[in-house]
Amino acid sequence: MTDLDTPLTLLGGMTARTFLAEYWQKKPLLIRSGLVDFTLPLDADELAGMAMEEDVESRIVIENGKTPWELLQGPFDEGTFANLPEKEWTLLVQAVDHWVPEVQALKEQFQFLPSWRLDDVMISYATQGGSVGPHYDQYDVFLVQVAGKRRWQVLAPDQYQDTAIKDISLHILDNFPVDDSMDWELETGDILYLPPNYAHNGRSLDNDCMTYSIGFRAPSMQDALTGLRDKICDNVNEKDRFAAPESGSRTHSAQITQDDIRYLQTELTRLIKQPDKLAQWLGETMSESKYPEYLAPLNQQELEQAYANALAGNTFIRPGDARISYYDPSALYSGEQQTLEGVDSEPLENPSITVFCNGDSLSVHQQLAIFIQAICNQTEFDFSGLDLEQDSDLPPLLRFLIRQQGLIELTASEE
Repeated sequence: MTDLDTPLTLLGGMTARTFLAEYWQKKPLLIRSGLVDFTLPLDADELAGMAMEEDVESRIVIENGKTPWELLQGPFDEGTFANLPEKEWTLLVQAVDHWVPEVQALKEQFQFLPSWRLDDVMISYATQGGSVGPHYDQYDVFLVQVAGKRRWQVLAPDQYQDTAIKDISLHILDNFPVDDSMDWELETGDILYLPPNYAHNGRSLDNDCMTYSIGFRAPSMQDALTGLRDKICDNVNEKDRFAAPESGSRTHSAQITQDDIRYLQTELTRLIKQPDKLAQWLGETMSESKYPEYLAPLNQQELEQAYANALAGNTFIRPGDARISYYDPSALYSGEQQTLEGVDSEPLENPSITVFCNGDSLSVHQQLAIFIQAICNQTEFDFSGLDLEQDSDLPPLLRFLIRQQGLIELTASEE
């Protein structure tokens, strides 16, 4: 994490601490000239070329197409682009950081926020008047204007009705009153932060408009409850049953009383109050790769070869789509002696952390959190000088990261 008290250019000179306290998930923030010294890694033609690739997720939205707000799904071909109207269309390419290292480098400038919550970078290119319509996202997003100009109109959740235009593929709001206090024109280098559920309508002001949308993962509470249920039910105690005591307050044998409900609430709370299982679900869920088909774990032969190459000094990198995090159940942010919450006497004898990588996990000694932090802070590695004797869990951890493709060998073609 970045020092929270250091002014950040990306936040317009604001500190991360101020941003978190006053804006994060609270209200929008317009940052003028927040992005500096950024060389555009790909232009509109190159973005269109990406959208022709089978493996790349892409869409085109035409406001006045064959139908209102016509949605086309990629991959596209040259004929698709040749037949587009002169204006009022938008190309969107998902997860460009998966393919372009320079875009991944931009995403990592947002490390003042939890890296495991960062999702991906979507790039949109729009001709003059291009828009995807007024809508809202259920997650935080930074809208970075990297080329051209775009006008953004924004509404707070209580300023619009969540009703959509009928008979179209997209969820576009059918009502969008303008709030003059949140009506901005963004130029190259400007950034707009929006909390979840703030409706926004962006429209290109020229033919050079390119916007990077840096989004964050936000699983629903229903997903969390379902996931925790699955974790808890891995080992079912058949003797653990509904067994509410009788207080004698029941007025009729058919009545369900408040005592019955309170008993059930208490017992369910007891089951849910398992922080390790919550952490396991959260870590595995938030570390799942967006495109797992490209990060399938290495088989044993591949792992042994890659591990040997790592120790031999071959260059390894942390790819842009690798998702790595860890959970330390004994950590105290004050930096004092680390003990379990509520235990003031003896520290843990052999404290451990759980490391998550691309949907899987491994338990290792707590001291290796420093190694994990270093992996997440850097992108290129030479492990030939690594002292594997310093901790017995270090070799298994390195193998785990290689197997899960949190670390991959840099080959000549990749370089």
